[in-house]
Amino acid sequence: MENESLLRFRRLINNLTGIPEENINVPEIIIKKIIFKKNEYFSTPKNKSTLLAFIEKGLFRQYIINSEGDEFTRDFRGENMLMSTYAAIIRNKFHPLYIQALEDSEIYAIERDEFVKIWEKDSIWKDLLQNQTEIDFMRLRKREFGLLLDDAKTRYLNFLSDFQQYADRIKHLYVASYLGIKPETLSRIRSAPMSSI
Repeated sequence: MENESLLRFRRLINNLTGIPEENINVPEIIIKKIIFKKNEYFSTPKNKSTLLAFIEKGLFRQYIINSEGDEFTRDFRGENMLMSTYAAIIRNKFHPLYIQALEDSEIYAIERDEFVKIWEKDSIWKDLLQNQTEIDFMRLRKREFGLLLDDAKTRYLNFLSDFQQYADRIKHLYVASYLGIKPETLSRIRSAPMSSI
């Protein structure tokens, strides 16, 4: 009989991709369930993760720190999303990225080397990673253009659209960092009547 972790993992992949649960073949021994407390790290530049993670519960922030010690939020990840340092999974290379739990969180994870083995045997996994990479690329490209072309209000509305179910769970400081604006500017935008935004 399959264990609960494998059944929940299959359900999570089904929610993420639409692949029928019975078509999700993965040895249960390679799946790790990991629980993170708020503020714990999934990955840091010094402790790099080689896990491909599927978030069942919780919320994470990806950010970088420049040479002056300033933090810049790059992305957020929440329930039913894939999370990894993609360069580590695809190219076995690492970037100076921090991935931090913003709240108590639960993931199911597969080590990179194990994922490569199942990827080579079943194209579903290659398609999954390629699809998620394309989705992330398009969202990050949209954000990049937004930072270059849109005003702060438009960037905030785009954030609400992209992260609607997580917006109220993310600290304003992190949202402002993601939008490339000061927290005071975000407060002014949030306090304005929605009709004027």
